Amino acid sequence: MLAFLLVASGLNACVGTTTPPQGTPQALLAAVTKSDVRDYWTNDFGRAKRTGGYSVIVPVERAQALLESIRGQVPSGYVAFVGTTHNLDDPSMKGAELVVAPGQDQFDIVRLAATDAVNHGKTTDQIIEELKRWDAQFGIDIWQAETDIIQLKLKSLPEDLPAFSQRLYEFCPDIVDQGVGDIESLQAAVEQDGAIFLWWD
Repeated sequence: MLAFLLVASGLNACVGTTTPPQGTPQALLAAVTKSDVRDYWTNDFGRAKRTGGYSVIVPVERAQALLESIRGQVPSGYVAFVGTTHNLDDPSMKGAELVVAPGQDQFDIVRLAATDAVNHGKTTDQIIEELKRWDAQFGIDIWQAETDIIQLKLKSLPEDLPAFSQRLYEFCPDIVDQGVGDIESLQAAVEQDGAIFLWWD
């Protein structure tokens, strides 16, 4: 009866038991986060539900650490990432989505998140093309993506950091124009943090 009630209420449960089978994305998310697992993740600021993968809501400040704790355990054929953090569909929902969904590489994270820069004339595929160039040149690790945001770590700093900072500004002007204020500050942040926060308003 308990398992039936859990299924009927929309929680991720297996028939006859209150826990998902071991080795599944659901079991991994449940074990690490101790949270209710949803059988979807969201795009478009929480307004569109995507099925085929799984997510949990976790505190924003713990999302990256929780992601790192599960990445090495994700089943083959899946990718893990931090997804929607700004939910406009349900403003009362505070936190970040920790997502495990079907994918083969980190660029599928951007596809799964349906990230674009529509106000700057860039599609999801065009964003991915640029990210692949960066990955080939100095290595990147994409760990968060949602409608208008991508966060990534640099595996090494670009050799010509001033030129890359200019290129980064041209690719994503909002991080300067509505962010750090000038390209010199952007360069300093990239050098200090070894990370990039992309945001298209």
